[in-house]
Amino acid sequence: MSLARFNPFYVLQSRLRPGPVSKEQGRLLWLVGVALLIEAYDVSIYGLAIPQIQRSLSIAEADVGRVIAIFRLGVIPALGLAYLADVFGRRRMLMATVAGATIATISTGFAQDLTQFLVAQTLARICSYAESMLCFVIIAEEFDERTRGWAIGVIGALGAGGAGLAALMYGFVTLLPFGWRALFFLGAIPLLWLMWARRRLAETRRFAERKTAATYLAPLSNLLKAYPIRLIFMIGVTAPLAFVAAPAVILISKYLQTRHGWAPWQVTTSVLFAGPVALLGTILTGAISDRLGRRLVLSFAITVSLASLACLYTWASGAWLILFWVLVIYGDLTAGVLIGGLSAELFPTSHRSLAAGVRYLCAILAGALGLIVEGGLYERFGNHAEAITWMLLAAPVALVPIWFLPEPAAKALEVIAPEHTP
Repeated sequence: MSLARFNPFYVLQSRLRPGPVSKEQGRLLWLVGVALLIEAYDVSIYGLAIPQIQRSLSIAEADVGRVIAIFRLGVIPALGLAYLADVFGRRRMLMATVAGATIATISTGFAQDLTQFLVAQTLARICSYAESMLCFVIIAEEFDERTRGWAIGVIGALGAGGAGLAALMYGFVTLLPFGWRALFFLGAIPLLWLMWARRRLAETRRFAERKTAATYLAPLSNLLKAYPIRLIFMIGVTAPLAFVAAPAVILISKYLQTRHGWAPWQVTTSVLFAGPVALLGTILTGAISDRLGRRLVLSFAITVSLASLACLYTWASGAWLILFWVLVIYGDLTAGVLIGGLSAELFPTSHRSLAAGVRYLCAILAGALGLIVEGGLYERFGNHAEAITWMLLAAPVALVPIWFLPEPAAKALEVIAPEHTP
């Protein structure tokens, strides 16, 4: 009996997979998934290593949150890179973003003051945000209707694994030479490998087979003319969810430590336990969405996430806290992955990257607004739990637009979103 049958990835790829996948598709899946993993790792390092970075670069306490806000502004130029992917092709922009991310990540480790750190990490976020947008587009274009949902679930799970890897490596920050800087140097190593591994990556078939050549204005013109209502509904799903999820998920660790007296090691242990469970659930749910439909599975994931957040921030205690945290991670991760997939599936090749980028931009900005609003509610109520509980009342609005979108499961992309003909 082959030892591969005892490999968990064998189970994920062959047992949960709803249809056949070629060798080329499998290779593409890993190249894209590893990119998301590295992106999540790099994005997570700052939040984990704030105390060490703050002391090293003399960052004032009042500026800690402003630094995050500046990083998030990188999503605006990232949208421009996604736009160019509809003009010049997915492969070119992927190579550009991974090269930029490599340079920026290495530069971050050498930063000597706050200005240098901001420049390096903002560039890294620009490239990583664009990479995230393009990865879902590439998977949607290269996998057929039988396995598209499963593939989207796999890359989403790999991407989320990057945050867990960052948490694991942060545990050695006091032992590593150069401290927090070593975390960024280590993150650049797989980026260098990815640049080499992608050198023979081909352009997606659908982009290469376009009937007409793209011009600089074509993606924007097609987006406004072809399916503007779909884009509005996608934003209607994304914005309310991101508005609530950004502060609610980010503050869970702080809430557990301050309200329930958890020690940092308990938080880390719970994350290491919850992560694999949520990742497996995400891959399984992605495969199920190929059979039951994206809209039903997405509605389920959003409901699980919101209900679990409500329970966690209100009455839960003891072992219930762990259960609901697992469900929050699963629901939030699965919803994000499926929404990212929908953004790629519901629009044609001529402006697929742009549509995905606009949706992603709205998610980032809505999350930033949510953090600001939560801060205001905290000042009024005096605690994060009550502030987030009130914000949760707005989140169910995200469930309504889902059912006004077409169902993409088990349909070819050309059937879901034919190119607009003037």
